[in-house]
Amino acid sequence: MIPTPMGQDAVLAALRSMASAERDAPRTLLLAGPVGVGRRAVARWYAALRNCEARLDDPCGRCPACRDHAPDADGVVPAADYREIGPATTTRDGKPARRPQLRIEQLVPRERAETEPLGPWLQRPPVRRHRVAVIDHAESLTDEAANAFLKTLEDPPARATIVLIAEGPDALLPTVASRCTTLRLVPAEAPPEVRAALAPHPALRLGRPGAWQAALADPQTTAARRAAVERLLGAIDGDLAEAFDAADALADAWPPGDAEVPGLLREAWRARGQQAYLSGDAATTTLETAWAAYAQRDLALRAWVLQLRRAQPR
Repeated sequence: MIPTPMGQDAVLAALRSMASAERDAPRTLLLAGPVGVGRRAVARWYAALRNCEARLDDPCGRCPACRDHAPDADGVVPAADYREIGPATTTRDGKPARRPQLRIEQLVPRERAETEPLGPWLQRPPVRRHRVAVIDHAESLTDEAANAFLKTLEDPPARATIVLIAEGPDALLPTVASRCTTLRLVPAEAPPEVRAALAPHPALRLGRPGAWQAALADPQTTAARRAAVERLLGAIDGDLAEAFDAADALADAWPPGDAEVPGLLREAWRARGQQAYLSGDAATTTLETAWAAYAQRDLALRAWVLQLRRAQPR
């Protein structure tokens, strides 16, 4: 089955109208909204709708095209007419990138490209009816990449759509944003059963289905992270060695790039009042910035604990 994105009725209605317009539909779209609100789920749903053989208001989920567009066990859409690209997390030398970027060789032919760039892929006729290419985190486009791809953004092939994903037009280069038809996604209201299973969880307050669905899919991990957060908050004002031990345990449950742990921390501080939230949020932002800059993880963690101990209301 093709999941219908939650809480985006207005956007889905606009996309249905575009799909029915066929060749007259806008062919460069920007799905704008915060991370986790369902931007990529909407893009996948639209790709399935454009190729569904039943021609209904939603992908039927049963025809061969819909079966091709259903994500596999790893969450990858195997359809030949669908492709996603995102920022490279390593440099061209294979080292971790300090700032992930969408690079020119991902979009247009270059000798150093390891996979087929998006431009030539879009030019090939679709296997079924319509090709959809998704550029995730489009705010990460380098100036070089954006400028090289402007002509394709302005006039994609007739049987293809380019979908950019970003927080909003202001996050993109003006030359890129001006070539897009923008659809704004809004925070989604969680169903009662989701709230009962997860509350309190930051994804509920922020209206981010991607995050709450991930938490529901792995409740043991979320429960372990909650316990680690509570242990740290309980130890932060006590013995320093115990606070360091609690922080180490939390770090073990906090993989690089994970958003759930810092979200749970901020939600716990929010429940303790404005002063606790502001100081905890500032300290955690400092830690996240240090880790993103590849500071030594253990030292940054201990500095974080000391900052929290100084800042938390007594």
